Amino acid sequence: MSYSRENYRRAKQILTQRRNAAIAESKRRLDELHGAHPDIASIDSALAKTGMSLVEQICAGPDGIKQRIAQVRTENERLQADREDMLKYYGYPPDYTDVKYTCPLCGDTGYNGTEPCTCMKRLLSRLSLESSGLARLADKMSFDNFSLSFYTGADLENARKIYIFCKDYASRFTTSSDSLLLVGATGLGKTHLSTSIAVAVIDKGYDVFYSGAANIFSALEAEKFGRVPAFPTAVIFDCELLIIDDLGIENPGNLSANFLYNIVNTRLSSGLPTIINTNLQTEEIRRRYSDRISSRLMGEYTLLPLSGKDIRMQKLTMRS
Repeated sequence: MSYSRENYRRAKQILTQRRNAAIAESKRRLDELHGAHPDIASIDSALAKTGMSLVEQICAGPDGIKQRIAQVRTENERLQADREDMLKYYGYPPDYTDVKYTCPLCGDTGYNGTEPCTCMKRLLSRLSLESSGLARLADKMSFDNFSLSFYTGADLENARKIYIFCKDYASRFTTSSDSLLLVGATGLGKTHLSTSIAVAVIDKGYDVFYSGAANIFSALEAEKFGRVPAFPTAVIFDCELLIIDDLGIENPGNLSANFLYNIVNTRLSSGLPTIINTNLQTEEIRRRYSDRISSRLMGEYTLLPLSGKDIRMQKLTMRS
């Protein structure tokens, strides 16, 4: 289980920028305060000297060290109290010049002790959503807002079973999980369910990539013919969960079929799970793609066939 190196790099860069900005803002407030109120600047100078004095007393030897340190600390506490009184007198809060980190738990380092801080985990999740291609969909689609109210009869019972399966799949996900093939006509919830899985899996710290079949094949084609692809194609084969949406709407042909076979075969050989959404029925998949592809999809993937009426059209009817 791991976030991608690139997202770790970006997260550390963002945290460093936050930390540096907080320190710079604290210094700006301190310089402003000293410029407006030289008496506070004098107190701060005296406080700095108590710090140096403490080091000197420790280095002076063990004789009477406790008493000397106690005297320095007493002087420091007196100066701190005077400073707080001065700030209050001039209308400033006592923490006016403190460094105000975005995350007070870790001071914008990303680590609380030796463990990754919650802010780091949240940041990595957000970056992973962005790099996965899911940022827009994730705001609208989750297990919490997947509604079964648009299904009836046998379609409802089938959708309920698939919903429960997908939710359990996401909660138990590992890089050894099965690959899934979500089949059904347009508007039946395939994208919603696969997006919900992706968001839950990303929250667990796994590296997910989500894109339409046409975009994936276009990127592979660009790379094949020496053009710059829209994204690094290595992610298609290396990510811990790949989700291919709308398989079947791409231009048919041997090139797309070869790309699909390479993706399916490589990831199965590597033991990495893939989720494929398609409007094609199983017989259409067999007709459109070669036996070597359809046999792998039908034999190695868990088939999840959704049925019913187009949910998007139902929603439009309800609005009109």
